[in-house]
Amino acid sequence: MKTNNKLKFLTYLLAFAMIGLWSCEGDQGPIGLTGPAGVDGTTGEVGPSGPTGPAGEGVQDCKQCHGNSQLITAKLAQWEKSVHATGGRYERNFSSCAGCHTSQGFLERIASGEMNASGTVQDPLPQNCYTCHQVHSTYTQEDWNLTSSDPVTLWVGGETVDLGNSSLCINCHQARVPSPALPPVGEDAVYEVTNKRYGPHHGAQGLMFSGQAAYLIGEGYENSLHTTLIDNACVNCHMATVMGQNEAGGHTFRVASEDGELNTAGCIQCHSDEDALLATVDETQTEITDLLNQLGTRLNELGILDDNLEYALVPIELTSLQVGILWNYKYVLEDQSNGIHNYKFAKKLLENSLEALE
Repeated sequence: MKTNNKLKFLTYLLAFAMIGLWSCEGDQGPIGLTGPAGVDGTTGEVGPSGPTGPAGEGVQDCKQCHGNSQLITAKLAQWEKSVHATGGRYERNFSSCAGCHTSQGFLERIASGEMNASGTVQDPLPQNCYTCHQVHSTYTQEDWNLTSSDPVTLWVGGETVDLGNSSLCINCHQARVPSPALPPVGEDAVYEVTNKRYGPHHGAQGLMFSGQAAYLIGEGYENSLHTTLIDNACVNCHMATVMGQNEAGGHTFRVASEDGELNTAGCIQCHSDEDALLATVDETQTEITDLLNQLGTRLNELGILDDNLEYALVPIELTSLQVGILWNYKYVLEDQSNGIHNYKFAKKLLENSLEALE
């Protein structure tokens, strides 16, 4: 009997204990104080380095060109007044014209070595920074390197001309292959001309400066000192120190302002007397303009040129000599310097052509 009482007592005691635990858990009494932090464990070993990632675009070097200087903005302001920016007719984006009239076509043609672009250029752009410079190729000062400065093999005549940095310019400032092709001197044949624009098409400057690809009838041809002495040709005068408010020089590529004021900054290295220089320019251009008008008038009298002395009266059949002299007339006309680029050569070309027509 006593054993049973003890067993009952222990059972009741255990029950009360369980009720007490349930009561504490259900009421969620206050949590006790946090004990002190344990001792830190030892630091583990450094893991192995991961593989090297691909090279970045180099934007960390942007400040080499885009630093605190406003140089780029100044060049852009000059370029905006250039004929390249405003009068290059870059809407002429089809294959035969895009190679010079658009930036994209020019770069494609320089890479391919062809005379024409491969096709119509979409979203055409005028000549711009990317046309002439290797912009954002290395993100260093080398981005200002020219896209090309290699010697140029002329489309007409096949001679190779090296004008240093100006070789870039004459990739376009040269004549395209005409139809019919320029006859050999001394040939006696008849050609049909159907293109009123026959002759160098707005791009005879490189030919004139170097004295190449003309119809060399007669004797006595020689180049002026501009051709024989000036390194880098075009850029010395056309990119001389800027005059006024971007009126000429620099990236305007203009030798004279729109009002006709000559930028002499590139000339005075050799022509130290500015008054004498301006007198020489006036005399030279007057003489060559007069000879050019004489030749144009004679071609008009022969029924070859229109009354404005600009276009051929096509279709027309011409002798080899007449084709060559028509070419010479347009050669000097389209050079547009009126003798400044290569006075001696231009003068002799016109004089010999006039004599041959007589």
